[in-house]
Amino acid sequence: MVDPDPISASDAIRKKQKLKIVLTTIGESLVRFFKERITERIGERPSYISISDVNAKEIGTSKSKVFLVTYYLSSDCGDQEVNLVVKFSANEERYYKEIANYKLFSDVPQRHPGIYMPLIVYKSPTNHCIIYEGVSGKNFRESKLDKNFKHNLAGQTLSAIHGMEKGIIDSDPYKKLVLYLISTFDSPEIEETILDLILPSLRSLEKSQGSTTIHGDFHQGNILFSSEIIDNSKQETSKVPPKIKTFFIDPEFAMSGRDRCEDIGTFFAKPTIIEFRKYQTVDDTKKNLIAFLKGYDHILTQMKAGYGLIDLYPSKLTIDFHIASFILYDISTQVHNKKRNIDSKEIQEDLKLLKIILKEKPFQGILK
Repeated sequence: MVDPDPISASDAIRKKQKLKIVLTTIGESLVRFFKERITERIGERPSYISISDVNAKEIGTSKSKVFLVTYYLSSDCGDQEVNLVVKFSANEERYYKEIANYKLFSDVPQRHPGIYMPLIVYKSPTNHCIIYEGVSGKNFRESKLDKNFKHNLAGQTLSAIHGMEKGIIDSDPYKKLVLYLISTFDSPEIEETILDLILPSLRSLEKSQGSTTIHGDFHQGNILFSSEIIDNSKQETSKVPPKIKTFFIDPEFAMSGRDRCEDIGTFFAKPTIIEFRKYQTVDDTKKNLIAFLKGYDHILTQMKAGYGLIDLYPSKLTIDFHIASFILYDISTQVHNKKRNIDSKEIQEDLKLLKIILKEKPFQGILK
C-alpha cells in the first residue's frame, strides 16, 4: 500500500483552513440574514448570534468553485444551523455575468409557484463571491423521490425557465462548435463520418421555432428538491405525490436565442453515456425523458402557450443533436488534453454511442 503524499495532504488541510477563515469572515456580514432565518424557523428573534463553526462541501464541477456551506450558530435562542450555497466565480467577467443572468430569471417564482431560484443574500466583486440562500433538501442526483416524479418536476422547472418565447434559431454557433470539435480529432476519416451524420440535425435546427433564453448549464446537480411541501390540501388522492418545492441554481451560462432542446440535451447527456457504458442501451433514459417532457408540456399548458414542445420542431425534436454534441465535446476534451488516445477503448465506446445517436436518433420521435 502506497502512503498518501504528505505534501498534498498538508496542502489540502491548509486550503480547507483558509476557506474556513474566508467563510467565517463572510458569515460575520450575514448576521441580519441569520437572525431573519432563525426567526422564520422558531418564531423568536435572537438578540445576538455568533459563529461557532463552519462546514463546507464542494459541489461545483466547473472552474468556478461552488460549496454547500453550513453555518453553526450560537444564540440566545439556542444553537442553530443555516445552510447556504457559496460560489466563487472563476473571474470578474463570469461573476458579473451570473449577477446579470440571475435577473433574467427573477420573475420565474412569481409566474410559477413551487419553482424557485434561491435568493442572493451576499455578493462581493472583490473576491467574486455570490452566496445564495440554502435549500433544505437534495439535488436531483441524491433525491430519493420517485424517478418519474422527479423527472416530471425537472421538466416543469425547465419549461418555466424557458417561458413562452419562441423564434428561429441561429444555427451558426452550433455549426462552429461542431466543426471545431471535429477538427480536434486529427483524423480525416472520423471527421468526415461524423460531419455526414450530423448535417441532417443541423438542418432540423434551422427549421425549428425553438429559440428562447436557455439556462445554459441545466445538469442534474443544478436542480434541488426541498423537503418542504407547497400545498397538499387539495390533493384528491393520497396516491398523488405531494407538490415539492423545486429550486434551480447556477444561471452563469444563460444565453438568448438558443435552442430549448440544448438544455434538455445537457440534462440527459451524462445519463445517456452512463447507461450506454453499462448496458449498451438508452432505454431507461428514454423512459425518464418521456416523464420529463410531460412535465415540460404541462407548464406550457398552464401558461396557455397554445402549443406543445413538438409543435416548435417541424422536423422533430433536436435533443439527439445536443446529446451528440455533448458526447463530441467530451471526446474532444479527452483527446485534446492528451488524457486518452483516439484509439483507446473508452473513446471508441463513446464514438460508438455518438454514431448510434446521430444515425438512429432514439430521442427524436419520443413525443407523438
